[in-house]
Amino acid sequence: MAVFEVVAMALAPERHVAAFVDHFRRKGAARVRVYFDSAAAPAPDAVGLAEGELIVCDDAFWSALGGRPATVEDRQRGVYGAAYRSLAADWLLVVDIDERLFGAVSPAAVLEAVPADCESVIFETVEAVWRSGDDLNLEYGASLARKSYSGPFWSELSNGLYPGAGKFFVRGLLGHHMGKHAVRRGLADITVCIHESKRAEVPLKAARARDLGAGGRAWLLHYDAISLDGWRAKWDRRLAVGDTAECGRRRRRQQTDYAEARAAGREAALFERLYALTPVQAWILRRLGLLLDIPSPRWPTRD
Repeated sequence: MAVFEVVAMALAPERHVAAFVDHFRRKGAARVRVYFDSAAAPAPDAVGLAEGELIVCDDAFWSALGGRPATVEDRQRGVYGAAYRSLAADWLLVVDIDERLFGAVSPAAVLEAVPADCESVIFETVEAVWRSGDDLNLEYGASLARKSYSGPFWSELSNGLYPGAGKFFVRGLLGHHMGKHAVRRGLADITVCIHESKRAEVPLKAARARDLGAGGRAWLLHYDAISLDGWRAKWDRRLAVGDTAECGRRRRRQQTDYAEARAAGREAALFERLYALTPVQAWILRRLGLLLDIPSPRWPTRD
């Protein structure tokens, strides 16, 4: 069976890092490494990491890599490159702290099924959402996952499903729709990026996890909102720091409308419109094959 490691860059509460580590340990990762993008990092044992698995991205760390990049995306690429150069397993899985793998098949089985001529594998994104009326502040409490839609009229579908908010959606999702990837060990002259890896700016030949027939389906489950309070804290930080450079036009619209709603005290209502499906919305998405149930909606967290 294929052996894999996991890498993420984080600037998140200790409990979220711990939940992430617990999940990927259970999924069979040989090593989980978290690069914490601040000198104020938690203790490794407090989040379930061994010595050397929590790397503090302080001044000394960035100095060794030539300096701290100004944007979070460039810092991620720097971190992923460092992790790849010291990879001991067959594969490196690149994800974020707010992402999980779920489905009936193990990541190791998916990676074992990748054709030999493919250098990477892409896990398709689904986005965690709530049922209307659920507790929106229960962390990881979302019990549904909406799938991306790349067919014709995806923009019209979002405008119809989410009146007044369709302008925020890309292919049916609020966050990214490109998936995340794992890359093979030992490849020369590559850049490990956020959603895929490249050689001379050309994406590596990649398999799709959905096509591998490894005994089930495996998705990349993105908690674009872990909870109402977590979502609020995420956008407040982005507004204060302004270090994202590569988000798309619709994501910037979200940021603008969030700032306006936050100033008016209406952000909770905006959150519910975006992340809590009404029974009608859920019915339509399910009829279209664009909605999944999350079997165990709440991931373990540490107090």
